[in-house]
Amino acid sequence: MRKTVLLFFLCASVAFTYAQMTFTLKGLNYADCIATNPADGSTTITLPAGTNLSDLITEVKIDGVTVDASRISPNPTTTNLAYDELEVFVYDNKAYGFRFTEDVWFTAVFISDCHTNQNSGHDGTSQDNLATIMKNICKMGKDGTKKVSFTTEGATNLVPKTSIIFCLGDIDQDKGDDGKSGKHDNFLDATAEVAKNAGIPFIFIAGNHDLSPDYWDNGTDKGVTYGSNGGSHADDQTISAITANNTYWNGMGVFEENIEYFIDNDRTNCFQTKPFTFKFKGVRFYCAHTYWFQKLYSKPGLLSSATYYAPDGVISALNTFVESHADEPSVWMQHYPFLAGSDCNRWWLDQNNVGNYITSSNESIYGSYTSGIGYNDETSANTLKKNPISAIMAKTAGKVDGKVQHFSGHYHLFNDRTYTNTTNNTIMVRDFTVAAPGNASQTNNAYVVLFKRGEGVKEVIQAQF
Repeated sequence: MRKTVLLFFLCASVAFTYAQMTFTLKGLNYADCIATNPADGSTTITLPAGTNLSDLITEVKIDGVTVDASRISPNPTTTNLAYDELEVFVYDNKAYGFRFTEDVWFTAVFISDCHTNQNSGHDGTSQDNLATIMKNICKMGKDGTKKVSFTTEGATNLVPKTSIIFCLGDIDQDKGDDGKSGKHDNFLDATAEVAKNAGIPFIFIAGNHDLSPDYWDNGTDKGVTYGSNGGSHADDQTISAITANNTYWNGMGVFEENIEYFIDNDRTNCFQTKPFTFKFKGVRFYCAHTYWFQKLYSKPGLLSSATYYAPDGVISALNTFVESHADEPSVWMQHYPFLAGSDCNRWWLDQNNVGNYITSSNESIYGSYTSGIGYNDETSANTLKKNPISAIMAKTAGKVDGKVQHFSGHYHLFNDRTYTNTTNNTIMVRDFTVAAPGNASQTNNAYVVLFKRGEGVKEVIQAQF
């Protein structure tokens, strides 16, 4: 009511002026936020989604000269601003009108399979080239140039800038930077540190080259081995690197809530990959590593092998969480694709290239303990793994044309396919597989993804960086 009376009084006594009142905005560049409203001469200030209006204005200038904000009525630095309402400030008998609006669009960039400094047929990317890619991603749109043009209604004039970056696994060489240290410093220096310097959240997950597979491709060598050069030590280093990166971004306060991990609370003495979730700009992100069914294990000793356990507790924790957050628009990701790749089913079954895999010591409703599964068995992969996880995914909001939105890597080439649950054909997962930046036919590629706050994915475009 106060604003209505004040606005009536101001409109009766003064007119908006085209002299320039400008602000210094806490944490933002004012020039990036303003646009004149030609209808009444007021100025629209468009703020990133989620911006807190409290104490947003820290300084006021008239035609470039700083003025005492207390001489302005009401004082812009102390008034209670509100989204989508006309705010009128009077100085020296001149009225300045402003509207504060929230930018409902944001852009994510997805990369995968960097294989930093890894060659020998893995489409590896050099550390220097990967750093250049990341810098280009972080700079996207900041010079006013459109990297991509969206066709979604309401976003056709948008100049996309990177709000968040994801890397979907296979980050460097097997077991770490040089096959020994396992600390992933080459990858982290080229990606996480670049993102930190740019102030852009960066989230990465682990792929099959980052976490020990059941067997390596020679058919006999089990991945989880003992010692400082073994698979178990490398797994620890990988998950430590991921959780340390997550902790950093939690501390920066960029998410609407801290990252939460899915674990089996009955097996806390075991190695667990700890898939996770967080909410960013009104959208829920669910992040697995190789895939949601990665087995747990008790660590091997000098004279003893690892003992494997099915991931039922992890999947149950995920399902419980999803059911209590089903109304949130959601996006999913893991390293393995749903369909891309002629041998993708063996990946879902933990099989190497001759069909070897390790059965879990406990029974599982997801079939991890079952022996005798045929090599690359599509029926088993669908029934035991893809159908159950797609049914959980389908409980969440944010579908596009009835399809869950999912992102994956591993295949090294772009792919866009839809998996249909074989027992319920109303459950569909649209899986966007991102190319490896070092792939010779699709070099330096990534997905640029348009999101709408509170709704989820709106458009996905391939781009080069």
